[in-house]
Amino acid sequence: MNISRRSLLTSAALIPLAGGLSTSAQALSLGSGSRVFGEAVRQIGGVVDIADHMVRSVEREFLATYGQNAMNRFISEVDGRSINEVQANTTDAVRDQIKLIATVLYTGEVTRKDASGTAVTSVPYYPWSLAWSSLAFAKAPGICGGPAFGHWAHAPDLRNNRGNS
Repeated sequence: MNISRRSLLTSAALIPLAGGLSTSAQALSLGSGSRVFGEAVRQIGGVVDIADHMVRSVEREFLATYGQNAMNRFISEVDGRSINEVQANTTDAVRDQIKLIATVLYTGEVTRKDASGTAVTSVPYYPWSLAWSSLAFAKAPGICGGPAFGHWAHAPDLRNNRGNS
């Protein structure tokens, strides 16, 4: 089957007019849900220059934790509103979702249950977390600015036991 470029683009342009889809389902299918989610993540983070891969990581963790239906409800809740307004006028479930987003953004930490049902916490996004940009006195591991990992400008002299004296 050969489809011309013109046919493909014409068909794609008709998606918003497809019958039987709700307005929110149409919007989500066109990618605006992802845009709204990204804007909410940036509001929660408090900065606009959050790396796109971090926003996608937060989205992935949100979906793994709460699922697509919760994502759709969250997007409907935050669309066109400030995150402060949402927090003041929402359910505890949405507040927990906002807390998850903030935790992943600022610590890089995620908690999942293993096969036995035990909660296991890991920090896969730690080097990219916003905590590093919010601290003037620290840098993420591996980008400390010295000649090697763990470099200190004034390393302690351990040869004469003067380390922390």
